[in-house]
Amino acid sequence: MRSLSIENDDSIEVARETGFEQCVFSLRRTLATSPIGWVLVAWFSWDRVSHTHIGLWLIAFVLTWALSLGMLQLLIRQGPTTGRHASIFLVIAGLDGAAWGLVVWLLMGYDTNLDPWLAATLCGVGAVNAPAYITYIRAYYAQIGSLWLVAMLALIFSSNLVNMLNTAVGLSVFFALIVYYMQAIAQRVLEGIRLQLANTSLAEQLRIALQLVEVDAATDPLTGQVNRRGLDVFLKQQFEMAQKEARPFAVLMLDIDYFKQVNDTYGHVVGDDTLRAFAFRVRNYLRQGDVCARYGGEEFVVVLPDTSLDMAIEVAERVRQGIAESDLLTVPPLKATVSIGVATYVAGQTAEELLSAADAAVYSAKRGGRNQVRSSAD
Repeated sequence: MRSLSIENDDSIEVARETGFEQCVFSLRRTLATSPIGWVLVAWFSWDRVSHTHIGLWLIAFVLTWALSLGMLQLLIRQGPTTGRHASIFLVIAGLDGAAWGLVVWLLMGYDTNLDPWLAATLCGVGAVNAPAYITYIRAYYAQIGSLWLVAMLALIFSSNLVNMLNTAVGLSVFFALIVYYMQAIAQRVLEGIRLQLANTSLAEQLRIALQLVEVDAATDPLTGQVNRRGLDVFLKQQFEMAQKEARPFAVLMLDIDYFKQVNDTYGHVVGDDTLRAFAFRVRNYLRQGDVCARYGGEEFVVVLPDTSLDMAIEVAERVRQGIAESDLLTVPPLKATVSIGVATYVAGQTAEELLSAADAAVYSAKRGGRNQVRSSAD
């Protein structure tokens, strides 16, 4: 139960950080459209309010807007986190709210018809900005709080008592209601983010688990190389490319010489160690895109994409020499050799026919004395 609680706490913290980051980007988009609101307010107030006050309000708004966008860009460059940037973000939200609150201070009290419209505009600002702050509700409180505070201070010094009371009550009731409802909505949104992140995490864990299952199903547990199932899948891909794009490829059939004597002399544990060491040694002589598969017992198949017969014979010879040149095991000291058959894809050939051709070349190498390379063309 304790580990579940810790995991749940961690997921909530991740959701909060994600919500904060989303809020930063969302506010930047919202501020980018703020000039539209300024133009509308200035246009409706132009013939009814002192141009000096309109100019002062626009200057104040432009300055706070530019400062806010600059700070937001800094947060985004640094990668927004609550630990480093929460206080700065709250200041940005507060500046935006205060700039709108100056509408009451500088533009209201000149026209009884304009004042209700401006009050409604401020309510609209609170409503329009709500979605931008929904994932980090504290910043919304900062914006609405600063807007309300500046507006109330302006109304206190208003000479029109009736309009002051009406506007103060209207703004206060509206902001109180929207903050109340936004709090509940923000909690649900945050929970939705947490669940979405949890589902994404579970989906990723499932994807990784399925990949591991697929890898396990196609891997030989003893040597760590591809098994027969994985070999069949890779050969099918090579055949398709060869048929569609005329791309050559080759296979090497490797058979450890006298491997039965290893098991009879040292036992199957040493025999298994020998197979593992053999597979590891073979891989050292292959390219990244080549595939080594355990075909059965002491037999291995190597698939060489984009490889001609001559190139495949060169690779096989390097492998043969690499196996023979030093001990595969040091305890007990054990050397081994390998017989290798080489075959390349021929148009119209099946996978079984290609492997049979390589297998026949292996038997030719064994009949010829072992520890040698033979090709299907010999």
